[in-house]
Amino acid sequence: AKFDQHDANKDGKLDRSERPHRGKGRGHDGGHRGMGGLIDADKDGDGRISKTEASSLSWLTKSFDQVDGNRDGYVVRSELRSYHEKMRPQREAERAKQAEERFAAADLNHDGKLSKLEVSENMPRLSKGFAFMDEDRDGYLTRDDLRQSPRH
Repeated sequence: AKFDQHDANKDGKLDRSERPHRGKGRGHDGGHRGMGGLIDADKDGDGRISKTEASSLSWLTKSFDQVDGNRDGYVVRSELRSYHEKMRPQREAERAKQAEERFAAADLNHDGKLSKLEVSENMPRLSKGFAFMDEDRDGYLTRDDLRQSPRH
């Protein structure tokens, strides 16, 4: 959402100097937050995240009890994998809903397809790749055209 703000030279790419740093001790200069910060959260280094240790990760604090499958008060890697796999359908449904909302908002004339103008005005990050995504060369992007785009 803030890509354009960070792309200082407006080349459509973020080089190392343009990438946002999420706070002290993180980023490429050291303190990389391995596995989403889980390694840093494991303060005592026992390979488990206690509820107290999880307090440094808001996303884990919110779902700790759901992730802690065996209810022992600790989260381990296998429980995280299991939780993420269980939540996958919900996340995919949420992404599909958001994609549909963005498509509908960009489709100004409500014809079920996006012209190059609609994409450039309402989905500027896709604008550069319009021709590549428009494989049938009809001058429009449909929902199917966008679904077939590779995720980055």
